[in-house]
Amino acid sequence: MNMQQFGQYEIRSLIGRGGMGEVYLAHDTKRERDVALKLLPEALGKDPDYERRFRRESYAAARLTEPHVIPIHDYGEADGRLFIDMRLVEGRSLASLISAEGALAPERAVAVVAQAAEALDAAHRNDLIHRDVKPANILVTNSDFVYVADFGIAHTVGHTQSTATGNGAAAGTLEYMAPERFTNGTIDARTDVYSLACVLFECLTGAKPFLGSDFPSQVYAHMYLEPRRPSEVVGGAAAALDDVVLRGMAKNPDDRFASTGELARAAREALRVDEPVGLAATPSSTSATAVLTADQAERTVTVPAARTGGPTRAGNGSSPVPSATTGAAKAPPPPAPPAGSGSGDNGSSRWFPPSRAVVIALVAACAVLLVVATAGVVTLVTRPASAGGGVAAAPFDPSSGSTVRPVANAVAKPTVGSTVQVGSTPGYMEVAPSGDFAYIANRAAGVITVFDTTRNVPTGIIPVPDGGPQFVAFSPDGTRAYVSIFNQDYSLNEVGVLDTSTGTFVARVPTGKRPFALDVSPDGRKVYVPNHDSGSVTVIDTASNSVVNTIQLAPNPHWVDFSPDGTRLYAANHESNVITTIDTSNDAILGTVAVGKSPHSIIRHSTKPLVFNANYDDSSVSVTDVNTGRVVATIPTASHPQDITLSADGKYAYLATVDANNIQVMDTTTFAITSEVPAGRGPTSIAVTPDGRQGYATNLSDGSITVFNLAGTA
Repeated sequence: MNMQQFGQYEIRSLIGRGGMGEVYLAHDTKRERDVALKLLPEALGKDPDYERRFRRESYAAARLTEPHVIPIHDYGEADGRLFIDMRLVEGRSLASLISAEGALAPERAVAVVAQAAEALDAAHRNDLIHRDVKPANILVTNSDFVYVADFGIAHTVGHTQSTATGNGAAAGTLEYMAPERFTNGTIDARTDVYSLACVLFECLTGAKPFLGSDFPSQVYAHMYLEPRRPSEVVGGAAAALDDVVLRGMAKNPDDRFASTGELARAAREALRVDEPVGLAATPSSTSATAVLTADQAERTVTVPAARTGGPTRAGNGSSPVPSATTGAAKAPPPPAPPAGSGSGDNGSSRWFPPSRAVVIALVAACAVLLVVATAGVVTLVTRPASAGGGVAAAPFDPSSGSTVRPVANAVAKPTVGSTVQVGSTPGYMEVAPSGDFAYIANRAAGVITVFDTTRNVPTGIIPVPDGGPQFVAFSPDGTRAYVSIFNQDYSLNEVGVLDTSTGTFVARVPTGKRPFALDVSPDGRKVYVPNHDSGSVTVIDTASNSVVNTIQLAPNPHWVDFSPDGTRLYAANHESNVITTIDTSNDAILGTVAVGKSPHSIIRHSTKPLVFNANYDDSSVSVTDVNTGRVVATIPTASHPQDITLSADGKYAYLATVDANNIQVMDTTTFAITSEVPAGRGPTSIAVTPDGRQGYATNLSDGSITVFNLAGTA
């Protein structure tokens, strides 16, 4: 399509982009007027069911005459895309207003929300539910007259969670979505009440009701957590509206205001405001040159439709999950109604929040989640299982157990990329053999964070029932992940076997006390698990998910790594100051080598007969020749190196130095430290993609990972 011309419209400029398409300043050549032209995503025009609903509900929306509804001039399809032709009005979005000016005075906030409520009530009387009430869809003129936009994609009253494209996804903006949007609950006027209460909160505080920007924490917060009171954020006059916001955001729709107008009246009464403040009596009729009907800063998502099933062994009320408000570990609440709900005198039935399995299903039950950006829309989708471990990826070579990718040349000094929030206590990260996703063990939070390494964004969480995940190792084909797990009093010690295509635990295998950094044999047949407090290594058969041997070692084995051919296993014995070599054909100990103080992490070079281990307490790296069993170099490092790994081409080793808050780079030929690059606070591990282009440091104290560019030119 020629974007300079769309049907009868001349495209002048892009105004905004949101979850349901783009809005352009355009000139209608047939009627000789400037308009705001919304073009929906091309895929929707190819969906006959959606097109029928679009025409039916656009017709209903076009008939709305309430002054605060942006008039729809025309709608339909042209050049293969659905469009909505709207009046061009002067003003800016409420999102832009708040971004520029911060929190609004309570009286002004109530006035804005009250006008939006008039538009929404008018739509509700015509059986239309907006479903995407947010500051980006509320326009404010220079005289504080308010319009509500995007009624052309509304739904009729009474729908349950429904699809936009027939693919199991429903449109909306995460930070403003009512709990019933994440389940099969009925969508009605009270759904818009919830969203408008979120908008009121943001007007009063300049912030969104729930902290945390990732999908899992937002879903969990909307379904289970009580929103903050505005007075907790800004204090002052906003305190009068605390109860109004909390009632508007009640989890149970029956406990909310029955209409948006009722919410607005309660807000006015709380401030003793009889009439709207600072408003123009009628909208300006002056022709405008700009309008914002979507805000590029808004994060719009498409939420997977709820499913009835959850992962195996999930839904245990004792399992911690991340708190959306603090990021700290927090046990999920029991299935009890929110404050103020219940059977009461009116005989209304108690409302129970959807089971935790429903939340888990949203992020893990049907497949590993990843985020795909299409035309500026962020959409959560699922992919079927593949040899790469549940995420469609580059070609997979079954004979080698890895994805076929060229290996980039490593550079002596990596460059620092982005810092990405991934939830509290990210202690360890492992990239899947496909290179397209990774698992992050959030220790105290009790979850595995799924991370899309193609776009460097977290895409979901997998709860770990009963304990904290410590370390992760993938099978060579990526279809399984093995997670070492223990709880705070070490009464639970096991390895969880995770199906990466579904995000569910298919087995839990008991180990010794405090299982640490495990490894899978190159042929995928066995998993070796060092048990820190038991002085042993548990050997697990992957076919039966059962323990087949226990090897006693020197005290406190902390980390293990295989030789490339799988015939040897090397263990770092943390408090014995030695590394141990094991013959994997019979699990016999071949010998030990004295290294530095408190060997923590260990890795075998892929092509050289060398083992590198990080010595935590004397801040050094020991290099051992495996042929002679002698330490050939000891290299001082920054304070407390906690993890060591290699570049994909083996030229460099990377050290996560937890106290120095950086990553050091060591040449594996000269053993010289070539550079150090900053990470976040408390880097505890570093992972490298199979193609060698990117590295990731987990920053335990920041709840983040730092992304590094490791590649040079070929």
